[in-house]
Amino acid sequence: MFVGDILTMNAERFPSKAALITEEGTVTYQRLETSANRIAHVLLNCGIEQGERVAFIEKTCAGCIETTSAIVKTGAIMVNINNLYLSHEVSTVLRNCDPAVLIFGEEQDGLVHGIKKDFPNIRHYFCMGSSDWAPDLTAEAKDAPEGRPENPASEDDVFIIIYTGGTTGEPKGAMYTHRAFWSNLLATIIDTYQQVHDDIWIGPVPMYHIGGYGTLMRILVMGNTFVLKEKFNPSDYLSTIEREKVTVLYAYPTMINAMINTQDARHYDLSSLRLVIYGGSPIPRATLQKAHSLFQCDFLQRYGATECCGSAITVLSPEQHRLALTIGEQYRNRLQSAGKPSLGTKIRLLDENGSVIEEPGKAGALEARLDAPMEGYWREPEETAQVLKDGWLRLGDIAERDEDGFYYLVDREKDMIISGARNIYPREVEEVLYAHPAVEEASVIGVPDDYWGEAVKAVVVLRNGMIATEEELIDHCREHLASYKKPKSVDFVGALPKNPGGKILKRELRKGYWKDSEKLVH
Repeated sequence: MFVGDILTMNAERFPSKAALITEEGTVTYQRLETSANRIAHVLLNCGIEQGERVAFIEKTCAGCIETTSAIVKTGAIMVNINNLYLSHEVSTVLRNCDPAVLIFGEEQDGLVHGIKKDFPNIRHYFCMGSSDWAPDLTAEAKDAPEGRPENPASEDDVFIIIYTGGTTGEPKGAMYTHRAFWSNLLATIIDTYQQVHDDIWIGPVPMYHIGGYGTLMRILVMGNTFVLKEKFNPSDYLSTIEREKVTVLYAYPTMINAMINTQDARHYDLSSLRLVIYGGSPIPRATLQKAHSLFQCDFLQRYGATECCGSAITVLSPEQHRLALTIGEQYRNRLQSAGKPSLGTKIRLLDENGSVIEEPGKAGALEARLDAPMEGYWREPEETAQVLKDGWLRLGDIAERDEDGFYYLVDREKDMIISGARNIYPREVEEVLYAHPAVEEASVIGVPDDYWGEAVKAVVVLRNGMIATEEELIDHCREHLASYKKPKSVDFVGALPKNPGGKILKRELRKGYWKDSEKLVH
């Protein structure tokens, strides 16, 4: 099965059903299929060949979904580029993937025109809208054939390259085949629990992110309806859930935090919600408890990575959330876990010597074995060999396993703080800080210290109208952690740096503290 067949299949089964609800109106499955086919024919008429790359830069919108669906129908390899990237970041990706065609939105017109001279191998440019120099893709597709084009690819061919977030260095392009993506897509649907044909979803689906693209494909393959929002506004999300009778909320923890802290949040009728799916970064237990009180529905946590081809590595099920949130203290710690291995996934933890850790409670590097991981990084064989060995995928996270088989993410390998020869995991300190009533957001990092090598620093955003002192927060941590783990200092800021997916960019946060050092660690 090809990924491009998803729209074709649903357009045949229920052509008039709403696939998308947008600010401009409803888009049916038949319209999505017809528009995608027309755009695909335009690309094929340009001479695009199997395996060539078609790069795409645009925010998620109805036209974006039509265009990305068209690209995968042609046999070309789709490369979705972050629409918030600056010109040098876009150039980095383009140099790596070497596309034959570049499609961009009106907002990227100036950026693309400015770097055009640097990419002579790009044969065709199309704008999704008005441009003084590039053809309008929608206008070009207006009179193209409506029928589904022939796809010369095989199911084992790569159909998409999704670049890692680049928070730890140069972005790397993870490659997925049709077959691998379908395998993980179906496994994920099973693990989503009770996803049904009539579900209506809302949430962020950035097409350049595996979580966003994979979630959208899961919605479409089930014939669900997706409420498409150009940007996140907590009040707007709450009112939309009420108005459109949304049944599934897909959200990052930062979004959930904003929604539960919205003024008059409890005045909205959220009774249509059946399920909240969250992931992308850990969520503090106190935040989750407040969210459960507001939404009054099931919760599901998914943990994965760009390299997992759209599949989750672990899942914390609705049942475990219910036990932890409504029954007893003995289950409560599970809210801090990433859950248990997902369908078809095996997990192991390795110590510093590469030996498998068997005993519970000991932290180690997490590796996963999936039926269908990524093929590797595009044009990066050495990088691929470092993370994908003998079928095992190294995710760059440190985790522990308890006696009941639940996995707890301790931290990213790169985020670990070594202070006075002791390993300190920021996640543990952050959990304590989030439990303080005045703390809105917190990030814990290591900063240079002449004596300790690295000292623990907390960077904190306070809730509106609330006050806390550095001494108060340090004392709070001292009460709940071993003394050596508490922050030695606290800085208060108005906002923490984040990527478009809502993840806090610790590397960016640390730069200011390490700017006078040759290295970023001791």
